[in-house]
Amino acid sequence: MIMAAARTLSTLPSTIFTRAISSSPVSCTKAVKDPGMVLKERLWQKEFHQKNKGKIYDKKPFKMTVRQGKKYMWCACGQSKTQPMCDGTHLIQQLKIPQKPLVFYAPETKEIWLCNCKQTKNPPFCDGTHRTQEIQEAIK
Repeated sequence: MIMAAARTLSTLPSTIFTRAISSSPVSCTKAVKDPGMVLKERLWQKEFHQKNKGKIYDKKPFKMTVRQGKKYMWCACGQSKTQPMCDGTHLIQQLKIPQKPLVFYAPETKEIWLCNCKQTKNPPFCDGTHRTQEIQEAIK
């Protein structure tokens, strides 16, 4: 019976397994249709699955230079005193903050724009969401 199952599995296209196993942003490049296509921003991101967005901190992004191979922790809760980086505020149990920081390693040294409104659909990078009327009105 095991041999029959193994033969059945070996006849299925390999993309079925890649898509089933590759649900995380990190391994997203394996599931794209063109295997030669690389999603550059996905090189930066590690596992990051959060249901809720953090508190809006600012209505403009933060420009910074990151160094190749260095570890960074982008604040996703919006309550860090060292924005846009995490200072561990989310660990204070009395605040009951559900968001955790996004940890990433810079694959190259370059200037990037990090989201400060915490509403981006492409964390930690700014995607222009801060320009919406809702965010502009939230911070006076």
